[in-house]
Amino acid sequence: PARDRFWADPFAIEHQGRYFIFFEELPFCTRKGRIMAVEVFEGAEPGEAQIVLERPYHLSYPFLFAWEGSLYMLPETAENRTIEIYRCEAFPARWRLDRVLLDNLSAYDATLWRGDDRWWMFASVAEPGADSSDELHLYWSPTPLGPWTGHPGNPVISDVRCARPAGPLFSRDGKLYRPSQDCSPAYGHSILVNRVDVLREDDYRETEVRRIAPG
Repeated sequence: PARDRFWADPFAIEHQGRYFIFFEELPFCTRKGRIMAVEVFEGAEPGEAQIVLERPYHLSYPFLFAWEGSLYMLPETAENRTIEIYRCEAFPARWRLDRVLLDNLSAYDATLWRGDDRWWMFASVAEPGADSSDELHLYWSPTPLGPWTGHPGNPVISDVRCARPAGPLFSRDGKLYRPSQDCSPAYGHSILVNRVDVLREDDYRETEVRRIAPG
């Protein structure tokens, strides 16, 4: 990035044979994040970064996913006290607000996972008196568009060392893993890889299996 801004929260995507990275850009003069995209190539310089979504409030963490032939983005909109979902109308630069999934809450880094019989949403929710990285809340829905139901055990994790999401969940060798952030020394200090041991309506448990520390 230029010296007057920073870039964060990269999400890579392949779309119709082309490769892009979506990310947050925050100009220091505005202190308000917006969503950018840049096309990347094998063996060549990347394209020019372009603004793809900007709102009157801060945006970051552009979680991307495809469903029923359409591409969707779930950016962080905690400053607006909402979780919003946007549908792509013309890739990569035109996105329309499809609906507000949840409101009246400060939710950070919402991350979806499609299970066998439902969709799951992981989000770091700042409840009164809690930091934005302290507590992980879990929700489920029959579709990514809702309606979303809160897990009865929320917060399913209350620990600044591992609660906040750090990108998409992934499956490997029949096991499900959730990346998270260790924000105890500082915000975004380290990444943890957590094996999801139990993911049910009445329970959630995970075990740390890998730590990615600075350097």
